[in-house]
Amino acid sequence: MPSRYRFSGHAIGAGGRIHNPFQEIIEIQAAAALPEIGGYGTARSRDFRYREILQFDVAHSEVAGSKSNGDGGMVFNTLIKSTIEGLNIMGMLTADRVVANLVSTHDGGPDSQPSIKLAGTRFENLKIAGVPVNVDLCLDVFDRLHTHQQVADAYRTEKEFRSLFDRITLKHRLHEVPERVQRWFHRPAVDDAEMPHTKGITCVSLLRTLEPERPPEYKCFGHVVHVEGFGTIQLAELQLSKKTRRLTMIHVNLGSPVEGDVMAVAADDGGSPY
Repeated sequence: MPSRYRFSGHAIGAGGRIHNPFQEIIEIQAAAALPEIGGYGTARSRDFRYREILQFDVAHSEVAGSKSNGDGGMVFNTLIKSTIEGLNIMGMLTADRVVANLVSTHDGGPDSQPSIKLAGTRFENLKIAGVPVNVDLCLDVFDRLHTHQQVADAYRTEKEFRSLFDRITLKHRLHEVPERVQRWFHRPAVDDAEMPHTKGITCVSLLRTLEPERPPEYKCFGHVVHVEGFGTIQLAELQLSKKTRRLTMIHVNLGSPVEGDVMAVAADDGGSPY
């Protein structure tokens, strides 16, 4: 049987689950999935409001998959994009716009890896606890290292990249982080020369720096922000494997008195031959 290609990808605008003081599901908004044959799809949700916990003006997702003739033969192309506008989570995290954008190409070879880039991914006018936050995403680094093998090789051989990776993941500072925050970080062996991973998946953030415009009343630990009485926020978390890149721009683990999880703007890309 000749080799065929299975497209794969999905985008989600927002969703969540509340555990306390009540138990409810926040139905997934603006979800779009790519069928294995490729194609095109969009989803949109407007003027959404869930109690006083989550609201936004517009969430929209777009997925596309197609094949074309390249210099070396057939090439498979994928676009996975999720955007949310006018986001407000309990009045503590707001943003004018948040975008996750993944664009990939794959030659369909059985041992090759997809090239997946993130250009266009961004936060616009992000505020945490009312304080404007300047976000610097290292898209330049991960778009240069656009396959899993390139990232793994750079971790072994490029001192500057390894230093950035270790700083983002708090590899040498994790003992300084409160226990409630530590669980959001990968715990690699300190002397491991290979890129940290769990069952082939490496977790890192695109966040190079996070700089509040004035001294905030919360603490920042790399891409994780803890706000007393609200919860713990993860920003721009990227999961890497040989075939996929999964990006979640905002994940809030709500603390007392409202407990639960809310996520916003997520995209997953990675097809494969079979």
